[in-house]
Amino acid sequence: MAISTTNFIKGRMNKSVDERLLPPGEYVDAMNVRLGATETTEIGAVENTRGNTQLTTLEYSGTNLSSQATCIGAYEDGALETVYWFVHDPFYGGVKLSLDLIVSYNTNNNALRYHVITFNTLNFDPQYLITGVEKIEDLLFFSDGIRKQSCRSN
Repeated sequence: MAISTTNFIKGRMNKSVDERLLPPGEYVDAMNVRLGATETTEIGAVENTRGNTQLTTLEYSGTNLSSQATCIGAYEDGALETVYWFVHDPFYGGVKLSLDLIVSYNTNNNALRYHVITFNTLNFDPQYLITGVEKIEDLLFFSDGIRKQSCRSN
């Protein structure tokens, strides 16, 4: 059987053309992959990434968050292998009580850490996703496009 090798030099997804007419270096669909590269060369390799796997369960004072809890923003710190989540739960404890959390999960040691837990202080709103996040040293700066806030990540 012949070995088929495909180079994705363009590294571009193209869903608007039939698979049989796809130009070299493009692909139609990709799932749970990322293009890994090194700083010294432009050579990259497609590698599998983790999909939607539940990493942990979030709780506060021994009570799990409600099914209405929503992640409204996330940030990946690749150097520390840590993911930060901005979570809003409008019905904590089965009552209409807004709970906002900033939590992190380290994939190296499976450590979950709660950085900020507030009732009505951060005022997270699922209609305004947190898309602007930056970590400088141990400070995490974030914005939902309306408010700019920060917290200590360590």
